[in-house]
Amino acid sequence: MNDIITTACKFVTSSIGRKILVALTGACLLLFLVGHLAGNMTIFGGDVAAGDRSWIDFYATGLHSMPAWLLWSIRLGLLAVALVHIVLALVLKYENYNARTHYQKEGTLKATLSSRTMVLTGLMVFCFIVFHLWQLTFNGDPANCYQHILHAFQQPVCSIFYIIAILCLMMHVRHGLQSVLQTVGLSTRKVRPLYNIVSWAFAIVVCGAFISIPVCVMLGILK
Repeated sequence: MNDIITTACKFVTSSIGRKILVALTGACLLLFLVGHLAGNMTIFGGDVAAGDRSWIDFYATGLHSMPAWLLWSIRLGLLAVALVHIVLALVLKYENYNARTHYQKEGTLKATLSSRTMVLTGLMVFCFIVFHLWQLTFNGDPANCYQHILHAFQQPVCSIFYIIAILCLMMHVRHGLQSVLQTVGLSTRKVRPLYNIVSWAFAIVVCGAFISIPVCVMLGILK
């Protein structure tokens, strides 16, 4: 047991180990993002104008009907994954900053905007998640989720803030997915351009779908 603990500690305290953990936790968060999007897209189901109940009401009610211990285990598990991802990413950023040489500084100038702003966009997304949970998760009635979302996004300031946050998420996800592929050894010089295209496509499709909700509310498509 002591050997296992010692090995785990060495793994976490090594630069490579931290990079792998950041990649793995990032992959978990990307999977959650896709699942969360699938749930959000149910807002387009059901003819609310004709008196039908929106599918997102059934989706939200189903989630909150889960046993409390299971629901909170999932929430706390996701929180733990997110905290590990954030803390280790900040540690790696700090280490890279301290170890930066003249050549590395030149290389930084050639880096993409999304890669240079990973910490900033990550922190922006984290603050948005806290606000999003407070506004739409803990202060809303699951049985009336559709109307709660509608009311929130009918406020221009709320919709604009949401869209800006999702654009930050898009930049973060774009570089994050590419980094995950590189860290797990799936990126080579020959296929790297392909992964760049895949990461951009994934980020645009997923984040574009999220943005479609406040846009449709503001345009009166969802009402």
